[in-house]
Amino acid sequence: MNAPISLAEAHRAHFDNAFDLMAVLDRAGRILRVNAAAVEVLGYGPAELLGRPCRELVLEADRAALDGLWDAACAGIPCRDRELRWHRRDGRTVCLALSVRWSAAEELGYASARDVTEFRAAQEELQRSRERMNGMLESIGDAFFAVDRDWRIIYANGKAASFVNVELSSSIGRPLLEVAPDLAGTAVLEQYRKAMDGGQPTSIEAYWEPSGAWFEARAYPTPDGLSVYFHDITEKRLAEEAVRKSEQRFRNLFQQAGDSILIADHELNIVAANGRACAHFGYTEDELVGLPVHDIDSNYVYGPQLLETLRQGQTHLLRILKRRKDGSTFPAEVHVSRFEDGGQEFFQAIIRDLTEREEAERQLRESEQRFREVIEMTPAGYLLASADERILDVNPALCALSGYARQTLVGTRLAQLFRVFPWDRLEAEHSGHASLHGAEAVLQHADGRLLHVLLNGSAHCDADGSFASFTGLLTDITDRKQAEHRLQELATHDTLTGLPNRALLHERLQRMLEACAPGASIAVMFLDLDRFKEVNDSFGHEHGDVLLCEVAARLRRVLRPGDVVARLGGDEFVVAAECKGGAVCGAEAAAAIAAKLLEVLTLPVTVGAQDVVVGASIGISMYPRDAATRELLFQTADTAMYRAKAEGRNRYRFFEAEMTVAARARMGLELSLRPALARAEFELHYQPRVDLRNMAVVGMEALIRWRHPQQGMVPPQQFIGIAEETGLIVPIGRWVLREACRQTRRLVDEFGRPIRVSVNVSARQLAQPGFVAEVRQALDDAGLAPSALELELTESALIEDLERTAAMLGELQAIGVKLAVDDFGTGYSGLAYLRRLPIDVLKLDRSFVLQDDGRISAFDFVKAFVDMAHALQLSVVAEGVETTEVLDFLRAASCDEAQGYLLGRPLPLEGLRALLGA
Repeated sequence: MNAPISLAEAHRAHFDNAFDLMAVLDRAGRILRVNAAAVEVLGYGPAELLGRPCRELVLEADRAALDGLWDAACAGIPCRDRELRWHRRDGRTVCLALSVRWSAAEELGYASARDVTEFRAAQEELQRSRERMNGMLESIGDAFFAVDRDWRIIYANGKAASFVNVELSSSIGRPLLEVAPDLAGTAVLEQYRKAMDGGQPTSIEAYWEPSGAWFEARAYPTPDGLSVYFHDITEKRLAEEAVRKSEQRFRNLFQQAGDSILIADHELNIVAANGRACAHFGYTEDELVGLPVHDIDSNYVYGPQLLETLRQGQTHLLRILKRRKDGSTFPAEVHVSRFEDGGQEFFQAIIRDLTEREEAERQLRESEQRFREVIEMTPAGYLLASADERILDVNPALCALSGYARQTLVGTRLAQLFRVFPWDRLEAEHSGHASLHGAEAVLQHADGRLLHVLLNGSAHCDADGSFASFTGLLTDITDRKQAEHRLQELATHDTLTGLPNRALLHERLQRMLEACAPGASIAVMFLDLDRFKEVNDSFGHEHGDVLLCEVAARLRRVLRPGDVVARLGGDEFVVAAECKGGAVCGAEAAAAIAAKLLEVLTLPVTVGAQDVVVGASIGISMYPRDAATRELLFQTADTAMYRAKAEGRNRYRFFEAEMTVAARARMGLELSLRPALARAEFELHYQPRVDLRNMAVVGMEALIRWRHPQQGMVPPQQFIGIAEETGLIVPIGRWVLREACRQTRRLVDEFGRPIRVSVNVSARQLAQPGFVAEVRQALDDAGLAPSALELELTESALIEDLERTAAMLGELQAIGVKLAVDDFGTGYSGLAYLRRLPIDVLKLDRSFVLQDDGRISAFDFVKAFVDMAHALQLSVVAEGVETTEVLDFLRAASCDEAQGYLLGRPLPLEGLRALLGA
């Protein structure tokens, strides 16, 4: 009896004698020990493998996978049966299923590998066999699927999956009704069940509702279940249905044909007749069938020659007088043909009643006579020309239009009568006919004048497309063409000055940019008259138009023929001029042009018997230096023009990049201004007004302030102009009026004495139709007495529409509101309107208080002004009082009231309340 072996010896024996390759590896994957199976699996002896990395034995394509599973094993994640391809010593490749486990305690890896090469080859062969079967089933014309005895799909080809609109891969293994639920309860499924249960093949045609298709299915039972082949027969069913419908249509056409149709046999007895024939001849179908053809003909003889040619396949079109049952007759056109059916000879006659046609021919002859009469009387010129373009016929209207007698025109070639004729539109696209509608031509009158005519007509052509004849009607449109030319002028030119307008400017400038030579420049100048509004307000729009025309004439005179000068509207003009010589020289040339423009515009212009100097501000943008497109040139020139105005006017400025920053800042302010009223960002400050007789505060001027959420308090001079331009001044001014009335009423109630508030009104507000109603509503809502409100208006706002303004101010005065003229005397206006308008107060601008030119002192000027106002029964308020000297001479000059920093700065409501309380 052998001695028992230890467990370690048993393990070692198992390791050495195992059929699978087994190895012990260090952390680097090197083989420390390998069993004898290495010889059979890899062809290496164990000693040959010691110390070699496993990685060397694996195919290069699988080494990344080996590295991954080895790293995972070392991290404590065992790997089981991972198939990799290995090199044998004899050069062959084997597939091994590798399992690896790492022992952290021993710092060793234990690996085993099983040769699965033959198993893998068998699997691949099985897969290829399946693929061949699949390919065969996919290539057959029919859709195919197979189910097992539990009605689960065990195979289906792509055509079957496509027919029921499902994914093939997701269908295998699923119940048939789960994949195609629409089969439930159908005769098709019942046939499938009978075939599987009875073991007999079956076939069926059915309609598949989901796809709207007909199909034919053949089901064959098998030991495993049922195999079904099916294919789409929709086209076949449609073809059968089409044949059935075609036969029905033929029967319908025969019965419903517009012509009478008769069919006779070889003895010329009627065997069939459609409904139209029965109705037309007055017989019933039974009466007509069997009747000899001669009974409905009026002595017409069908000779042997006619019948013989019909038998030879010819057809005949006959004109026969047909007889109805009642004995009446009618002319008919009969189309006769022969056919055979079932070996018998038949003749078909299609009969068309010519009664209406003959009547139509008679009417046509009469119509042609009337047409001739109409042509002779029509006011439009008529002509008929032959193939060689010679006039064959004309009417009296064409003779009158052209100034030629008829005998002169007939025989004349069209080219001799017409200077311009639309020959190209007379070319027929194929053959037969070409029409002219609304074509224009130019006809030369006998006296040499050229007349524009509107031509409507048609050209008849031969089969080869050659001109055969032409008929046309001509209408004189010379007056209309002249009017269109005038309208074109109006569309592209300013009606007042005759200069190009914006549309024509865009067109011409674009051509200049496209034609600009390399190294050359084009200057675009925006020109805005500096004092045009004052002239317009002072002298009226008619004199303003005279000034604009004079400015346009001066600009034309000083510019070169190739330059462009246009009027955009109002007092805005644009000049575009080519400046050669590069950027520097181009800018110098543009500056010279701008200086010349300023020079001619600063010369006096006589307007209303008075010499006026307006001047201009010019912004210049250079192409391509400042902008590369027409739109950007306009934008940058406009920006530069506003900079010229801001720097004192009557000057020119070239565009600079930083100007865009300022323009954007202004735009940003405008965007913030729009929602400012809704966000309650405005507030009112008040500047006290003092009675100079007792130095008591008798009122205040309401001044708007804007507390911007990011920029803080924005000065009025920065946003009032924007509000005026954008129209926002109207809702803002309405808010100022209502808020000033409301807060003033609170002050009156608090201090128990009269206080008058002065509110500035813009020209835009004054132009609103409902302005008087707004004032009345603001007073009513606040409960403020009308006498406590004073509205300040500028001279320009007052005289913009003097008649309307006088009526509106009369309404305001009737309410009891006081009316003041702000900054009186700073415009062109005279004193005449003061007698026409119901004004109560004149506000003296601070420039008059401070001026002293040596000829007359400020005191004497103010004293004379105050005396004049008092003589007109007007009060005088002096603005801008900042020193005691000015205050003293205003009091000495009997000025009524004053305001200014000396007497009180603008205060918020709380500050004003404290001042009034003190």
